Amino acid sequence: MTSSVTLAPYARADDTVTYEVVTTSDIATANVEYNDLAGRQAQQQVPLPWRLNATVRNPLSNDAEVRADWRPVARPSKWVTVRVYYRGSLVCQNTLDVGNAACYGSTTFKPPPPRRAN
Repeated sequence: MTSSVTLAPYARADDTVTYEVVTTSDIATANVEYNDLAGRQAQQQVPLPWRLNATVRNPLSNDAEVRADWRPVARPSKWVTVRVYYRGSLVCQNTLDVGNAACYGSTTFKPPPPRRAN
């Protein structure tokens, strides 16, 4: 008697991430690029703060990417933060003042945990 086992094909489920670009300085706009199921999207001069939910193939990979470019108005101490959230949890956060910042679902750029007072 011979039997054969056939495995079901791997099912990939698309999922939603939240992209965010924020600043605590007087930077009013940035050029933003992000990925969704259709590929790379670009929006010019979006008002900050900016937030968008996007569907991606794999939220914990480079499929989830957000990038902000504010180089024309970049100055020291004019910080912009980009973030990727997945299922309500922060996956990546990157804060820079150089005019360009990016975050990916595959990275672990996160702020350090708060220090405890002694």
